[in-house]
Amino acid sequence: MITLRYDRQLRIHGWNQDRIAKLKVGVIGGDYGAFYTLLPLVSMGVGEHGEIRILASKINRARLLDMKINLGSDLIGVLSRVNPLVKNSIRYFRIDLIREELKLFLKDLDIVIDTTNYPTSKAVALLYAVENRAKYISFSTMPCYGRLNIIWENNSIDLSEIDFNFFMPEFKQTQQEELMSMLFGGIAASSISNYAANKRQQNDEVIYNLLSEDRLTPPSTSDFPQLLLKYVHRDPAFADFSPYRVVMIGAGALGNPVAIALSKIRIGELIIIDYDIVEETNLNRQYCFYDSVNKPKADALAEKVLRMSGGETKAIPVKEKFTLDKALNGDLAKYFRNADLILALVDNFDARADAADLAEQLGIPLISAGTSPFTGHVAVYLPGETKNLNEVMKYREHAKTTDRLRCIEVHEPSVVTSNQVIGALVALEAIKILKPQIFGKPLNKPLTYYSYLRRRFEI
Repeated sequence: MITLRYDRQLRIHGWNQDRIAKLKVGVIGGDYGAFYTLLPLVSMGVGEHGEIRILASKINRARLLDMKINLGSDLIGVLSRVNPLVKNSIRYFRIDLIREELKLFLKDLDIVIDTTNYPTSKAVALLYAVENRAKYISFSTMPCYGRLNIIWENNSIDLSEIDFNFFMPEFKQTQQEELMSMLFGGIAASSISNYAANKRQQNDEVIYNLLSEDRLTPPSTSDFPQLLLKYVHRDPAFADFSPYRVVMIGAGALGNPVAIALSKIRIGELIIIDYDIVEETNLNRQYCFYDSVNKPKADALAEKVLRMSGGETKAIPVKEKFTLDKALNGDLAKYFRNADLILALVDNFDARADAADLAEQLGIPLISAGTSPFTGHVAVYLPGETKNLNEVMKYREHAKTTDRLRCIEVHEPSVVTSNQVIGALVALEAIKILKPQIFGKPLNKPLTYYSYLRRRFEI
């Protein structure tokens, strides 16, 4: 079972598994930001022959995947089940930033990642990184908004020139939000997947603002009470998504993070269509399947959704191959009746093209998404408002000229980080489609993500 775990990412051009396995990475934080940074890191095998250190004075009591977390030992237990190869490489430091033991946590780290909403924590992490020439990644999240800074090359950094705003003070009095933390945890971890493939990295700032039309314009922080009122009160966890039925086509690398997100907002009904079986080679990027090798993906993911939602989401597995004819006239037709949203999370253009035509014919909103090792896209179809995605994305044309390969057969399969980022973006657009009165209008143009460019998002 272990020998094929990294097979998919080893096929990526330039990928050096030994490079990330030897890393010593420190993750500061005990909340959603830390959880969704650690998940992709351990899935890729980061620190397997080095170390992953977690620093948190306390752990947020939450559910990661389908397992409850109350203590640091619980978090290590979850991560060890996701990838048993890193079990002996994970250490938890239950200390705060002013304790003498902090030196033990920071000693010899190659990369320090601060996932907290506290400026003081970020300042301490940056000071260590600059003094020791370590890589520095920092992000914070609140409902509908997040911000990330990367200092990958710090030879020219002058600490005296860094403004206090660099440490994200607007997040200080806010709670982290799970979907935005999934997005930014994936972006933070993508720096390590870029490093594995020897992609050029740059010092960078990344902003994602769900309430902005272009998603890239930060909110005004001059009026802090107004910021809290506009953003903090739009937490998806407190909205009622129980009346909605979502049909998800594809339960693989993209389906995993999307299913997690939809279960956390307690979607009413999630129909999961996938005819594939969980294989050992899926485990490096489909972390919901840590205990599900040889099981049907639809069954395995439906079981996880039920537990992740605390029993509040009705998950229906459908072990059939999706086609347009089946969805209109065959066994799948009943699942699309009265659906509020279709998600096409598949790895071939034929299925994406069929989903686009189906959505138009039935008049149902559609989100279609796809990934490559270091990029991905999200496209939205709204009946009566936007064009058929076959016209926009040319899925049908691509299907005619592209080999019909499953993800296990393609030369360069996707990696967990790009799937987590795109999966989070799919979920964030889904809540806008289902609750526009709270979260605003969804995208009317395709969004593309690049893990290795300074401009990460392009619309």
